[in-house]
Amino acid sequence: MQPNPVAGDGMWQRGFTLIELLITIAVIVIMATIAIPGFQSMMATNRLNSDYNQILSGLYLARSEAIKRREEVSFEVMASSPWEYRVYVTDDGSGSAIRIRESTGDEVTVSDGNVVEFDRLGRIVESSDCDGGCTLTVTHDTGDSKSIEISGFGRIGRGGS
Repeated sequence: MQPNPVAGDGMWQRGFTLIELLITIAVIVIMATIAIPGFQSMMATNRLNSDYNQILSGLYLARSEAIKRREEVSFEVMASSPWEYRVYVTDDGSGSAIRIRESTGDEVTVSDGNVVEFDRLGRIVESSDCDGGCTLTVTHDTGDSKSIEISGFGRIGRGGS
């Protein structure tokens, strides 16, 4: 003989209890408060690296264009924050630029006032602001910075961080 069915027997329990849901939300909130500062730091570092590489490529372009064209080519930082640079033929007279780049944000600044002029051999022009070598510094609002060193011979290198 079969026992009498009791109310609730055979019912399938679905879903979460309120306690389980609250514990899950608490764990997610704790993980988010730990991860967000690290993510912001990573984004700032990536932004600095991106802008640094754009400026470095502009300098490489100016030097290679000077050698290729066999005439003086200048790299000039037009504004420091948001940064903007221009690569142009120095004695062209037309005022047309080979390349103009500018930052999409104002978190990164570049030391300005430097005009780097490369001669037809890729060396620094003696009357240039960078005669004898100079350093461009790329700085993020967080205080992190990177430098680009340009020797008197026109060699462009990554400086210390």
